[in-house]
Amino acid sequence: MSDTSDERAQNIRMIRDSAAAITGAPGDLRRIRELRFTEAGMESEIWQRMADLGWVGLLAGEDAGGIGLGMAEFIALSEELGRALVPEPLIAAAAIAPDLPASLLCDVVAGELVILPIWRDMVGTIRTVEDNGKITVTGSAARVPCAPGAHGFAIQTDSGCHFIKAQDCTITSTDTLDGGTFSRVTFDAAPAVPIGDLSMAYERATLASAAYLLGAAERAFEITLDYIKLRHQFGRAIGSFQALQHRAVDMKLLLEVTRAVLADCVAGFEVAGAADERKRMASRAKSRASDTAMRIARDSTQMHGAIGITDAHDIGLYTRKIATLFNQYGTAKAHRRRYLDLTLVEEPCCPNRSHEDKNSAMNTFAPSGADRDYNAMTDASFRAEVRDWVQKTYPEDMRFPLHRLHRKDTKVWYDLLAEKGWLAPNWPREHGGMGLGPSKRVIFIEELERHGCSRVNDQGVLMIGPLLIDYGTQAQRDYFLPKIHTGEHIWAQGYSEPDAGSDLASLRTEAVRDGDEWVINGQKIWTSLGNDANWIYLLARTDKDAKKQEGISFFLVPADAPGVDVRPILTLNRSDEFCEVFFDDVRIPLDALVGELNAGWTMAKALLGFERIFVGSPAQSSLAFSRLEIVARETGLWDDPSFRDRYAVLALDLADHVSLYASFVDKLKSGEKIGPDVSMLKIFQTELYQRIAMEAMEVVGDAAAYVEPLESEVNTSGLWLHTLQTTIYGGTSEVQRGIIAKNVLGL
Repeated sequence: MSDTSDERAQNIRMIRDSAAAITGAPGDLRRIRELRFTEAGMESEIWQRMADLGWVGLLAGEDAGGIGLGMAEFIALSEELGRALVPEPLIAAAAIAPDLPASLLCDVVAGELVILPIWRDMVGTIRTVEDNGKITVTGSAARVPCAPGAHGFAIQTDSGCHFIKAQDCTITSTDTLDGGTFSRVTFDAAPAVPIGDLSMAYERATLASAAYLLGAAERAFEITLDYIKLRHQFGRAIGSFQALQHRAVDMKLLLEVTRAVLADCVAGFEVAGAADERKRMASRAKSRASDTAMRIARDSTQMHGAIGITDAHDIGLYTRKIATLFNQYGTAKAHRRRYLDLTLVEEPCCPNRSHEDKNSAMNTFAPSGADRDYNAMTDASFRAEVRDWVQKTYPEDMRFPLHRLHRKDTKVWYDLLAEKGWLAPNWPREHGGMGLGPSKRVIFIEELERHGCSRVNDQGVLMIGPLLIDYGTQAQRDYFLPKIHTGEHIWAQGYSEPDAGSDLASLRTEAVRDGDEWVINGQKIWTSLGNDANWIYLLARTDKDAKKQEGISFFLVPADAPGVDVRPILTLNRSDEFCEVFFDDVRIPLDALVGELNAGWTMAKALLGFERIFVGSPAQSSLAFSRLEIVARETGLWDDPSFRDRYAVLALDLADHVSLYASFVDKLKSGEKIGPDVSMLKIFQTELYQRIAMEAMEVVGDAAAYVEPLESEVNTSGLWLHTLQTTIYGGTSEVQRGIIAKNVLGL
């Protein structure tokens, strides 16, 4: 198998390109239609061509005639097969090939022998008899796909794995939804040959079946997207209807989540040393792919209208295939349960742990995080260091705050992070940050949230700092960045305005040049912790005659400048987290402008990208999820099977969101510009956050009405009330869906 990422990427491209030799042109499904409901359901000629391309032996060693590639290549191939609905059972045959004995493998790889697995979950009552060195098998197996086209079977039973020739079996077939077959294979003292263990082959096939489902679902979505762009009703394309746009966005979001999850699981599968870890990866990918594919099948049919329920339209072929395959290799629920069983650590998430003396911890570690390359550490070592330092250092009385804390409350934690060099995990090391890569950044967030650390006043760290690094002058960087590190400057954002809401381009705050100064007049609203800030960055209109997105500039304004008036707003949980800010003839110097005049919209979009990555981080949902476990244990529901099933859904949604988040952080790290698709992060995270909080509310029953927290210090009602604002601030979920519909899907 190739060692370099470039060689591997080239292998994958070649495999995807070679798939056209079998699948034909995109959209050409004539062969698939012709094969439906035929006895074999597959073509021997096509199987031979697959073998000639090396597909059957893709995972087998070169000494046996295989090509010795890995799971990443196998998954790429499986996805292409799904896009074209290829009926031949290549996934099953290729998955078991590496575990077959040499006496069989050469003929299998050459395409001369088709051996299909009969997995343990297909097997009924089986009796294996050994007499004078000869083994026979008696019994039957059900729901074996494509059995009429096989020359033999590799059957997996509790007594081991055996090869049985098809001629020694009785095969009775029944049609399936997609036009293929499930067969009952019966053995009556059938001669059997022992072969290698197929346990990991089953996990390979499970992972590959997830890729097949993803490929089928993506192609179904493409067909649907094309249809709603072309289909006209009431005088316009139905893709212009907001209801269909938002449904299409949700489909796209699920596909992107599934792709991110599959990539993570394949990478984890290849490096996993333990069988249980590979099982976890396979279960995670299969549960997500099954759920996504069924959602795509349902919504694709709905969006096609009446034509979608006819046998003549191609979308029906995808619907039938997905419905046939989504439960093969285990249902989504079964895989969620298995994932949870293999993942769960039976340790209460208690927020009241006692810790060692904090002063001793301060002398244990190097004083400056910026002097170290944390990316060179293993993830496990980095997690252990962060966890240890946080547990020993974070102020005990500030754990799991009920609402967003103010500067006076979080200053001690801000200063501790700054002293450690851990205040700015997202900044490059040359600017005093930690320079963390995606996996380390997620770990850092997870450990802070796990311990219940409060969020500090971080607008300077998360937003204005990175913007000045990219767009500011050297003088602005030299002046402002150190003061963010020390906490001398605390920042707030001046974007939203009354009557404008998420439509930032409609802002009316003005900045007019008067000699060597800018004069600002206007009003901003929903300014988070504006009552703590001594600096505000804002957008103001500098050219009234320009188009909406033009004529806007970006300014830095001291909050104590004459004419600045900050007024708090109470939220539903009676917190003064938000403020409205009035600017009445506020004068600032010319060098308070960041970037070019009238080019503020470019920077605003960059900041919105930063913000949506931040708001889309797993932090909030991770915190809520840890609190859900706490209240479930406290109320005695932790071991309730019904709760465990709901918990497993949320656990996998959170794990899957981490994968999606990391994929966007990877783009940032590689220097790619963040596009409008980043809005998917915010949608998925904030709506997951709400679902987790709602589950916690249901767990505690009528105690959800309490204003004060429960004995565990978890305030479920406060948590839920906070989730309501997350789908609004930074652009409502509806606005985010509109952005994706227009700028990503072209609707």
